[in-house]
Amino acid sequence: MDKKLDKKTLYVVFLVVLAVVVAVFALAPKSAVSENATSESTASDNAAPENVAPESAAPESAATENVATETTGPEKKDPERVLARVEGQEIKEKDVDQVLISAGPQVAMMYDNERGRKAILDDLVASRLFALYGKKQGLDNTPEFQSVLDNFINQTLARSAMEEIMKDVVASDEECKGFYDGNLEAFTTPDEIRVSHILLADDETSADKTVLIQNELKNGAAFDALAVEHSIDPSVSQGRGDIGFFSKGQMVPEFEAAAFELKEPGDISEFIKSSYGWHVIKLEEKRPSTVMAYDEVKPQLEQYLTNEKKTQKFQDELEALKKEYKVEILIPDTPAP
Repeated sequence: MDKKLDKKTLYVVFLVVLAVVVAVFALAPKSAVSENATSESTASDNAAPENVAPESAAPESAATENVATETTGPEKKDPERVLARVEGQEIKEKDVDQVLISAGPQVAMMYDNERGRKAILDDLVASRLFALYGKKQGLDNTPEFQSVLDNFINQTLARSAMEEIMKDVVASDEECKGFYDGNLEAFTTPDEIRVSHILLADDETSADKTVLIQNELKNGAAFDALAVEHSIDPSVSQGRGDIGFFSKGQMVPEFEAAAFELKEPGDISEFIKSSYGWHVIKLEEKRPSTVMAYDEVKPQLEQYLTNEKKTQKFQDELEALKKEYKVEILIPDTPAP
């Protein structure tokens, strides 16, 4: 038990433990909602991972030696309040807050309570303890550590730079209105109709059934009742033949043509044949084409155009940086698939 570990073994142990702590953070679920631009996604892909702290990865006993821990307070917290000290290094309320912010709203909602914040504090304490151990062993002076540190610094600087570049990029009201006015077709809903139909199989009985149904309709029989009795379409089980609203281009051509020829609600077509069989169609309702109001679509339009501007800004800045700094790609281009 007293045998001295060599420095390489200690370094491996340190990295394994550190990886476990980081993995515990990273495995917590992220927010499901992202409204970032393509450029921001690119920035995020190249940035250092944001750690998430769920239940403490290290037992509480690991954080007791040489550590003074204070109890978390009421809901309203002072960000400068010291929660723990590890060899004189302070861990403050704002450090826990930063972990929750990095975790995203879904995880923050689960862990922003007394028990969850204590678990995060325990992980922060464990991280400080292992960091002290690694420093004592000189692991921060190894080439491997310096390589990891350099990568982290580069990624963090890149993220900060991109956030700085993008912070004022937003679509103006004039740009949004101009796009809306120039692309009204994109904000126009087409003419729609709602119909019911009766579908018969195309077999030796279809001729007799079409005559029977036409006669019953002329005699005032309810269309939906005849649909329930005769139709083989699955819509019968739920809508009694009603298939809801649709616009042109959504149905087979023969059915669509006959349905859109009907003029007024209540009109009934002759039997027409499609690849599915024989149809008789009743027009239930017409919904004319409408243009969505600008105020209705403005939030989505603003988000879309802002994302587009950020993507373009990212590309422009990237090209400028390639001209300012020397870049050498030492591997051949991968051929396009």
